Parts: sequence; C-alpha cells; structure tokens
Amino acid sequence: MSDKAPDDLGERIARAKAAREPERLAHEKQAETAISAGGLALRHGTEMAASVLVGVVLGLGIDNFLGTKPWGFLIMLAFGLAAGILGVIRAYKRINAEIAANDANISAGRD
Repeated sequence: MSDKAPDDLGERIARAKAAREPERLAHEKQAETAISAGGLALRHGTEMAASVLVGVVLGLGIDNFLGTKPWGFLIMLAFGLAAGILGVIRAYKRINAEIAANDANISAGRD
C-alpha cells in the first residue's frame, strides 16, 4: 500500500499542475502586457514633451534670428503641441487596433 501512495500522489500533483498551466500562462501574459503598457505610456509622454521642447527651441531661435519676438515662439509652440498631440493620437489608434486584433484572435480560439 505504501508503494501506491507516492505514485498516486505524484500523478495527482502532475494532473493539478497540468490543469493550472493555462491559468499560469494567462497570468504571465497579463503581467507582460502591464509592463509594456507602462513602457508605452513613458515613451509617448516623452515624445509629447520632446515635440513641445523642439517647438519652443525653434521658436526662440527664430525670434532671436529674425527679431520677431514673441511670434516665432508662439507659432512654433503651437506646432510643437500639435505634433505631440498627433503623435499620441496615432499611437493610441495603433494600440487600439492591436487590442481589437488580439480580442478577435481570442474569440476565434486562436490565442
């Protein structure tokens, strides 16, 4: 009887691990997505700030070179803001398309 008990226990453990494997894989995939979402947020925030900064620097340069203070600064600031906003909109459209594609794969059972 003692010979069967360890084998039976090992089989039960193996079955339990096999049953929990899909749950573990889903949890790992969710953790990877959360990390990449934070990275994307940092990336797009930095791109927005860089767009505005480039606009400000170019505007100040134009003002100093042409003597058009403050118009070059204001116009290039507006262009920098517009470029940053457009970049963020494009990024989130791409992210939403990827999410829709993943949802379609999951609903079709293709994961």
